[in-house]
Amino acid sequence: DYPAPRAVLTGHDHEVVCVSVCAELGLVISGAKEGPCLVHTITGDLLRALEGTENCLYPRLISVSSEGHCIIYYERG
Repeated sequence: DYPAPRAVLTGHDHEVVCVSVCAELGLVISGAKEGPCLVHTITGDLLRALEGTENCLYPRLISVSSEGHCIIYYERG
């Protein structure tokens, strides 16, 4: 068996720098070098874009709990 992708997640205009997967909820949250963090389902559907404030443009770390709480650490915020 060769591993194959189940879905391709699209929507970022810049390179992705951080990703968190919550298998229990079927969510993937990704942050790009500049721009919003995107919430996808594991099957690839885009659910939401999480915009930071004007001081929070560069996400560096993302964590998602099994209850659906999301923490995003920004470079300057």
